[in-house]
Amino acid sequence: MTDNGSLTTLKLVEALVARGWNVTVLSFPPLILPQQVPLPAGVRRVMLDNLNEEHMQQRLAEIAEQKGTIGAFIHLHPLFALQSQGPAFLEADRAILKQVFFLAKHLKQSLNQVAKSAQSCFYTVTHLDGAFGLTHQTNFGCIGAGLFGLTKTLAMEWPAVACRAIDLSPSLDADQMVQCILAELHDPDRSLTEVAYGAQGRVTLTI
Repeated sequence: MTDNGSLTTLKLVEALVARGWNVTVLSFPPLILPQQVPLPAGVRRVMLDNLNEEHMQQRLAEIAEQKGTIGAFIHLHPLFALQSQGPAFLEADRAILKQVFFLAKHLKQSLNQVAKSAQSCFYTVTHLDGAFGLTHQTNFGCIGAGLFGLTKTLAMEWPAVACRAIDLSPSLDADQMVQCILAELHDPDRSLTEVAYGAQGRVTLTI
């Protein structure tokens, strides 16, 4: 899973470890995300020193060598502080989105391999408004919303892998966010690829 620099990362790591998950935390370069949360003892942090795709591939290989085949991926997208009203197009937002696309590319083989014998997943967690950005009441970084398109595409291309994009309202606290993520990880309904949690509770899109 990735570190988004908030308390949610720490609490989610603790919750997953308590459930028997073998967790490794991937941190983005300080140039684009300076904040890093402390991790529980025994949980390894792997640092990306730059945004080079080959460097990322090397880091993933190191994780696999130490921990075994990677069977699950959870990306926690940062909640950026916005200085102006209206849509925001942040360079750090763009850089992290690109990194997640690279991660999907290089995790394809391992996630689909694990899916042959066990459950594997690719989850992305953003903070729009808890309603897919449709309330027009919250200012958020627009570029990160591209994770919904990526996740839905992977769900079609990787039918054996559980792929889901989650939009959590920024008004939720860290404990609430973790409970929402855990609920989605244990949801047996694989037909859903995008859900949101906000003022109206859990919602999804219908045609």
